Amino acid sequence: MKQRWSLAVPLTGVLLAASLTCAQAAIHLNLETPPSTGGNNSGIQLVRGWTFADNGNPVTVKARIDGVTTSVEIDCCGPRGDVQGTVAGAPLNTGFSAVINYGDLLAGPHMVGVEVSATGEATVVSDHKVVVIRPGNVSLVTTFDLSSAACSVGPQANDILITGAKVGGSSGTPVTTNMTVAYQLPAQALAITEASGGPALTFFKATLNQSQEVPTPTPTTATGTAVFTLNANNSLTCSLVTTNLTGGLAAHIHQADPGVAGDIIIPLDGGPTTWSCPSTVLTADQLTALKTGGLYVNAHTTANQPGEIRGQIVVAGSGSSTPSTPSTPGGGGY
Repeated sequence: MKQRWSLAVPLTGVLLAASLTCAQAAIHLNLETPPSTGGNNSGIQLVRGWTFADNGNPVTVKARIDGVTTSVEIDCCGPRGDVQGTVAGAPLNTGFSAVINYGDLLAGPHMVGVEVSATGEATVVSDHKVVVIRPGNVSLVTTFDLSSAACSVGPQANDILITGAKVGGSSGTPVTTNMTVAYQLPAQALAITEASGGPALTFFKATLNQSQEVPTPTPTTATGTAVFTLNANNSLTCSLVTTNLTGGLAAHIHQADPGVAGDIIIPLDGGPTTWSCPSTVLTADQLTALKTGGLYVNAHTTANQPGEIRGQIVVAGSGSSTPSTPSTPGGGGY
């Protein structure tokens, strides 16, 4: 698989921000698309970014899905003259890119990211949250019929509201759905951002590991798995089980996006290796965060009191764990 990514801000701002944030890093990494601001994604889209190692050694870029690094390698690196001309020390060939079929993932919140390694340098990761939209709740749309549909301009001025579209997949009868199509600045194209008739978001999960922790703790082999049920009264039922966690002090649900430390919203009961959710009803803001990938679980230990392992909460189910094989090679500039 190959991946490459872009932010919904002017290119110069992206490069300057990236050069500042990674000035102290041995490996420089800017995951551009999907954007760090999140957003709704559907269908086959391009993901892209750039990376290089200060010591000049070749980098290896691997795909990450929901906080876990996969075995899928992303081709790197192609020419990015814009990066070389803006970021101090950047070589010409820094770009990585691929296409991803978001339909291979379940509808709901996920994380898409990359891990970059190079001989002699510390490995770095970057994860961005996404909300997957699946028109007709199919992985690949094979029929799209607007003959009986109606369209109108949406409230955001760049939205197109489509009612009565008929969408079908490789099997089954096409279903009628309403959807919103909006112009996506990162992709420079129209994309489906909402669709009716999707499954209710009831079950969620989190895979806890060191790579998602902020800031990165001392090395640990600890991991954890949390499962969640969103109840009818908007309370959460959950369990967290950890492995190789020594000196467990506490575990909490926090509110923040991937890569950001956030406030505690629910202290979990139990310990030192297993925990559960108390009876707590989510506020409207917390419920929105849950459904858009803005909550995470953190486990704290005596050795790493700010947090030893962390996992962003994503939708649970049996969807594909890796993006589809890309149709275009990595690299390439603007």
